[in-house]
Amino acid sequence: MNEQIHPTAIVDPAARIGPGTRIGPYCVLEGPVEIGPGNEILAHSVILGRVRIGAGNHIGPHACIGTPPQSIGAHAQDTGVVIGDRNVIREFATIHRALDPERPTRIGDGNFIMSGGHVAHDCVVGDHCVLTNGAFVSGHCQIGDRVNISSPVGVHQFVRIGRLAILSAGAQVGMDVPPFMLVEGRNTVRGLNRVGMQRAGIGPEARRQIKHVYRVLYRSGLPLDQALDALEGEDLLPEPREIVAFCRAPSRRGIMPGPRAAAAAEKP
Repeated sequence: MNEQIHPTAIVDPAARIGPGTRIGPYCVLEGPVEIGPGNEILAHSVILGRVRIGAGNHIGPHACIGTPPQSIGAHAQDTGVVIGDRNVIREFATIHRALDPERPTRIGDGNFIMSGGHVAHDCVVGDHCVLTNGAFVSGHCQIGDRVNISSPVGVHQFVRIGRLAILSAGAQVGMDVPPFMLVEGRNTVRGLNRVGMQRAGIGPEARRQIKHVYRVLYRSGLPLDQALDALEGEDLLPEPREIVAFCRAPSRRGIMPGPRAAAAAEKP
């Protein structure tokens, strides 16, 4: 099946369009855009530059992909965006190209970026994430698989968010969020994403150990380094050990605290 390009669409001769892809009215594809098979790109969408899009994606009206990074100062022109397969990118969503030519902004597979969602330059988004209407992810962030970012939520630059974390409506996220955590309010871990873990098929024993790790990190009163040292000596399954490894990894923003530490940090 050949591609179907509406006569009002503007498609650069340098662009490559896969079979079965449909490009709607008044779309603009400019530069060496690569679109895989079976995509649907609806009216007025704009895709610019070194953008590679896989197969079976749905891109809604007025979406902008590959537009320049919102970064003050000069930046390279030959940077890009890489998007995987089976993503839904709804109307007015924006995905900006990277600052680094060697490291494009990346979106994995099976994600759902709802209306008005924003992924900034140099971000890496995993698989099966949900960014709801008006979820804003700033530059250089790393988003793990199956993360759910509610609306309206702002994520600060260089933040890491671990797998299966959920950021509740109105959260202000300026620190790293370990896997499986539930975030509410300003930089506060409130609990665990229990429903998400069950839906992801994480077994009862792993969930029990994750709850234990959460209590040591957030309820024991131990400083983070001491809590991690205590957990290192335990016989943990891969999922709870994933939390420990995340907290040990280099961080630009620090690990998000629980309610008591967050409240203490907010005091003048």
